[in-house]
Amino acid sequence: LWTGYLLSAVSGWKILHTHEIKIPVRIAIASHGLAIFAKYIPGKIWVILGRAGYVSKYRSNLQTTSFLSLKEQLIYVWEGLLISSVPMLIIYGFNLYTVGVILLCLGLTLFLFTEKVHHLFLALLRKVTKRTLDIPYLKFTENLGIVGYVFIYWLAWLAGFYFFVEAFFPSSDFRIAFAFPLSVTIGLLAILFPGGLGVREGILTGYMVLSGVPLTIATVISVYARLWFISGEVFIFLTGMAMSFTLKKQDSNPSS
Repeated sequence: LWTGYLLSAVSGWKILHTHEIKIPVRIAIASHGLAIFAKYIPGKIWVILGRAGYVSKYRSNLQTTSFLSLKEQLIYVWEGLLISSVPMLIIYGFNLYTVGVILLCLGLTLFLFTEKVHHLFLALLRKVTKRTLDIPYLKFTENLGIVGYVFIYWLAWLAGFYFFVEAFFPSSDFRIAFAFPLSVTIGLLAILFPGGLGVREGILTGYMVLSGVPLTIATVISVYARLWFISGEVFIFLTGMAMSFTLKKQDSNPSS
């Protein structure tokens, strides 16, 4: 779990580096860690702005860093859905839940990586909301490196969640791990719920029950999983604070 959080900060560093914004990794860790609890503010934009605002103090401007922070977050959500949807289809076959997840994943794929669909969706959204949203269109080949970095920290979290479930229900197999990216990504897409509270737990419980975990145990695991995940958030927050402290110390003593 904690390794996944460190790697997620490194992923933020990678996307900046890819766009010629050269910063030390510890700035990326500080920006990621200090903004981590902003996800519990309804709207889900404060993590993106928090990371971008911290980085903009050292390199580039807030508009550019916000754009890249959003870009990395979109890849993170898309990849979490993709990782979940394929195993769901293989394990459970076609049902209401798998079709819903696959359609959501397909729609997000077309929106992010197909230019015509992307512009068409934004135009329709502009007519409905009467507002112009600047959501980046992503060229898959240009972002392949970022996709790889995000995939690595998703793997770390998959392994972590599998071992976490094993502690409660030793007879489970690895397919149970795919409940985690599904619950996290749907929780993120549930904009009105701070940190996906309730949404994530509901999805975790439902997925585990479908996988053969008794309802009582699945409910307990889903509640404790929130506390488990918060331990990772506390870890990256404290790590970010430590990195921020070293950066301030360096700024106050440039000769060091």
